[in-house]
Amino acid sequence: MGREAFIKFEEVKQQLRTTERKLRRLEENRWSYTKNMLRFGFATWVFGLAVFLFAIVAMSTKLFGGAPLAWSSMLVGTPLLVGAPAAPVTMTAVSVRKFEIKIKRLRRIRKGLVAKYQRAVLQYVEQAGNPAG
Repeated sequence: MGREAFIKFEEVKQQLRTTERKLRRLEENRWSYTKNMLRFGFATWVFGLAVFLFAIVAMSTKLFGGAPLAWSSMLVGTPLLVGAPAAPVTMTAVSVRKFEIKIKRLRRIRKGLVAKYQRAVLQYVEQAGNPAG
């Protein structure tokens, strides 16, 4: 009977270690993923701004033979330039939320495993202290 309690104790201990490892890895990845997504979003916005401004300058100097549209283009493009950073930030927030859901799930699993581990330890200690049982 003591052998079964020890095996259960070791199985729960291994599950707990695995869950802890997954949880730690997920928490580390969440922050690096968030930083990279925000950097990419900012870089994309800067690139879009540069292309937009180049297009305005090119059109106003008649580089491509077009009519000067500088002010009208600025008036049309300004709301887009202001709202454009919201898209990458929103996508990052949604992705981070998915990480949070996984982390909360693993924390609940870990909490259950800790309780199971404590019961297994108590059962093993009780059986080890009472060799007849």
